[in-house]
Amino acid sequence: MRICHVASEVTPWSQTGGLGEVVGALPAALARIGGGEVEVAVVTPLYRATRARAAQLGARLEDTGIEVAVAFPAADLAARVVRLVEPPGPVTQLFLDCPPLYDRDGQYGTESGDYPDNALRFAFLARAALAAAQRLGAGSPPDLFHVHDWHTGLLPVYLQRAGRPAASVMTIHNLAFQGIFDKRTVVDLGLDWSVFTPQSMELYDRVSFLKGGLAVADVVTTVSPSYAVEILTARFGAGLQGFLKYDVKELHGILNGIDQATWNPATDRGITARFSARDLAGKAACRAALTAERGLPMAPGELLIGMVSRVTDQKGVDLVADLVPELHGLGARLILLGAGEPALEQRLLWLAERFQQHLSVTIGFDPPLARRIFAGVDCVLLPSRFEPCGLTQMYAMRYGTIPIVNPVGGLRDTVTDPGDDALAEGKGTGFWMEELSASGLRAALRRAAGMCRYQQKGWRRLIEHCMTRDFSWDGPAARYLDLYRQLMAAR
Repeated sequence: MRICHVASEVTPWSQTGGLGEVVGALPAALARIGGGEVEVAVVTPLYRATRARAAQLGARLEDTGIEVAVAFPAADLAARVVRLVEPPGPVTQLFLDCPPLYDRDGQYGTESGDYPDNALRFAFLARAALAAAQRLGAGSPPDLFHVHDWHTGLLPVYLQRAGRPAASVMTIHNLAFQGIFDKRTVVDLGLDWSVFTPQSMELYDRVSFLKGGLAVADVVTTVSPSYAVEILTARFGAGLQGFLKYDVKELHGILNGIDQATWNPATDRGITARFSARDLAGKAACRAALTAERGLPMAPGELLIGMVSRVTDQKGVDLVADLVPELHGLGARLILLGAGEPALEQRLLWLAERFQQHLSVTIGFDPPLARRIFAGVDCVLLPSRFEPCGLTQMYAMRYGTIPIVNPVGGLRDTVTDPGDDALAEGKGTGFWMEELSASGLRAALRRAAGMCRYQQKGWRRLIEHCMTRDFSWDGPAARYLDLYRQLMAAR
């Protein structure tokens, strides 16, 4: 079985969030557990930053000599197909080198906003990926295309127009981002007006790439079981709840995994000291180093909290900001890393200046600091208003850091809160907010602070339980393989 994943970003070559991390890990897991049954390839754009990242990692990219040309009414474009040859791996990694579209400072836009030609950039990704995968197959094209989020939503549409020569699976990583453009895009991209219907790409007199792909994909998945249920409701459906319920063929929720070899405090050279569930001395050293680095004077028994997040209301950062003046009374100090909405960033920086003994804020994307935060803090905050899956809570638990969450989407599926007594017996993995509000977050923080300070043996059991949870990709990859096999059997 030949499987081709297509995505707008793939870690470590390009990344703005969890999408890149998933597409960087899932194909390798499929190849590993599929053995000789599957051949896996990944196609993604060759961005300017991708070349820099390859050079930084010492990777070698090779032009395959293959060029794919795509003629749109709006433009004639072509890409060279580039292959990763060093280091070798179980997955064929392909890049589309089209400088007019991808040799830019940002993947999707700049600080001023999205690129105005993003519809063309990602329609080209879909068309060129189809052509590239078919020409580089081992004598035959892929049996199945697995596409990710709105950027690749047109690939199933183009497959349908070509007579469905391969099956298609489409994964929703975040329904809030739907790839919505002016309806004239239908003409610009060489589609016909038959796709401009409420059962296909039309969305309030505009076109949605995501909706187009969902309408024709053989199977739709999303990144947690709870999110798959939530998006069928008005609260979480982002306007597509009825469409998802009645017009999508199949919808499955499969929880994401993480690369547990990479996220392993026993071997991580990026943290101050290594540690494990059996020996937590290194975590105490990480905590001391982190507080010294961030200039936070810790008192005995205080709770050190971390937050590594996009700085947006969706992530509940506004609720966290509301509680900063209360950190002293809660016996807690907070280290926050992230970037996002400018007004919220400025609010956090002002608070960090005003409450500098209790709050450290770093605006930006800093993966090494994120690791030091996961290793050094006691708890991590995830008060998200919605969360399709979330990887932060899994990384944190691997490092013995207890999540405090709003139980939605993947947070509900990965963090269990059976109550304080059971948590102290090592039977759960974190603290749930009882309501989405500053008071709900305050109550959860008080519970965590109380257990950390007064039930040290129970806190230790809770840490051990978190660190020994299996969040590997083996289970999710096996679920995907089962779906692929069922699709192939039905064709």
